[in-house]
Amino acid sequence: MVENFQFSLAFRAVVLVLIGAWASLLSHLCISNFNDGARPVFPELMEGRMSRPEFAVVVTGMGVGWVLAGFSQWLGTGLVACHLVLIATDCLGAWSPNKYVALAIGGAYGLLCALGTNTINAAFSALPYNFLANLTEITSPVLPVFCMYPAVAAAGQYGAKKGIITGVISALVYIACTVINVVQIGSVKISLYPYTFAMLAGMICLVVFAVNASKQSSDKIETTAEEENLFTKNAERIKANWLYLCIQGGLNSLGICTLAQAYQPVALAAAITANNMGAFHLTMIGVIVAFIPLIVSTALATGVYQAVGLTTVMLVGTLIPSNLWFLAPVAGFAVEFVEIQLLGLLGKALSNFPELSKSGDHIRDAMISCLTIALTVGAFMAGNAIWGGVGVMLVGGFYVINEITGQRIPKTAIGPIGAVAVGLLYNLAILLTIVKLG
Repeated sequence: MVENFQFSLAFRAVVLVLIGAWASLLSHLCISNFNDGARPVFPELMEGRMSRPEFAVVVTGMGVGWVLAGFSQWLGTGLVACHLVLIATDCLGAWSPNKYVALAIGGAYGLLCALGTNTINAAFSALPYNFLANLTEITSPVLPVFCMYPAVAAAGQYGAKKGIITGVISALVYIACTVINVVQIGSVKISLYPYTFAMLAGMICLVVFAVNASKQSSDKIETTAEEENLFTKNAERIKANWLYLCIQGGLNSLGICTLAQAYQPVALAAAITANNMGAFHLTMIGVIVAFIPLIVSTALATGVYQAVGLTTVMLVGTLIPSNLWFLAPVAGFAVEFVEIQLLGLLGKALSNFPELSKSGDHIRDAMISCLTIALTVGAFMAGNAIWGGVGVMLVGGFYVINEITGQRIPKTAIGPIGAVAVGLLYNLAILLTIVKLG
């Protein structure tokens, strides 16, 4: 749980107002959106096959679960998740009748997200048992489990044998780092953070497998002349909106630099708590590789870009020192501009190296799988910390019921939501004198 922020609430609120307003505007104008699954719906509105109300209903229906997931991540980490802000602004922009309303309600929502932190803390403090500290257990397994995502991706793409090899190498590197701890070169001491180097070792293995497979493969993704024309047209549309998108890139970079908002909040909170930002930077490199195929393909197919670009602005934002925060929007603007110019080339590169494109899909799936397991285990730990065996039983019940009813709530969210429910039920039991506090 992140509780100490270097920037004031007022400053972070201003940043979130700007992020929310701009993201809502760009969603309304069909220039960018955050929900990759909803992006193919945007051309339906742009080309007149859908009315705005119909379009808004679809976008909202596809986004509600992710907003809920963002809210659960907020409670578990203390960081305002991008899902909470940018999925909601997708919906707000879609419903807005004009650009001025989109700006206004997007900004108002950003302010609500910023000020809601204090409100939630006050609400928890007013309970008979403040279980907010227990919720920090939710994120404690994240970094250890996340180290294994390259191994899971390798197993999914190249089989169990290579997955096991990758996993063993990652584990050995982790153990070596814990044993050695610090390497001294002359008067310089270098700390060997186990999570950072274990993840790096796994990623190196995965890249080696992908490169070798690409060399041996004769496959190539072919596109027809009609598809080429569509992709070119859509790439030009995105490039024409470069100023809008670059401003958004700058705001997102500033947002994560100041922790006004967080991308991959669970991993970021764990890295901040462990004072190991290197682990988060490596995580972000994996995220960028994982999402390039999806973002590039949907952008070229629709003419609508991702609200956080190729996510490189989020990496750049965390690399900027907090005392130089004013450079974050400049760096984010520049990085987004480069991304947009390279969009067409990235699309062609992915068609020439299909194994790298496939790796992106497997990395993304592996990250979600590892995150789901980590958050679920963490939720059980939080439930146990709040109410012992009863808490474990209730979290398990929430998880299983969600599974058998068709996963109405995303897997990454159900565990944390179950842990919060345990805390609320425990407080209710105290109020009804069913259990005694302490």
